[in-house]
Amino acid sequence: MMARAALSRLMILIISLTILCIVISPAIAEHYVMEIGSKSNPNAHLFSYDQKFRESTNLHNYPMKMSASKEFTDATRLSTQMRLLALPNLTEITIDADFIGIGRIGYLVLDPDRANPELWGPKYEVTRINHMFVGNFSIDEQILVAKDHMCENGYLPCA
Repeated sequence: MMARAALSRLMILIISLTILCIVISPAIAEHYVMEIGSKSNPNAHLFSYDQKFRESTNLHNYPMKMSASKEFTDATRLSTQMRLLALPNLTEITIDADFIGIGRIGYLVLDPDRANPELWGPKYEVTRINHMFVGNFSIDEQILVAKDHMCENGYLPCA
């Protein structure tokens, strides 16, 4: 028991002396001022960085049992404009994009008469479209999905 108490006191003394040495010892540090400037200043440091842009949109039109998405990632140049219209019988998506990077555009339409959220799967798909673009692209895409005699109702041009 005495040996344990002595050992404990010795450990406390060692820790206290270590902390005291750290606090008392003078701090040695080099002060360095970094100059930020241009190429004409030889002492200035120039910074370069890589900036990437990202943008994404998801649309779910539950009455029509359809979804659409667009996503741009790792883009060094990105300019997009998008128009969405979602009605119970009509979905229209217009995407204009000019980018360098990775672009994904897609949509999924399920059979509205058979589609049950618990049973969604490939056998209920009416249409699935996925586009992937890698590189330098300009996209002008319009996706139009309609149901229930939209030509006869005047929403779509009839052929």
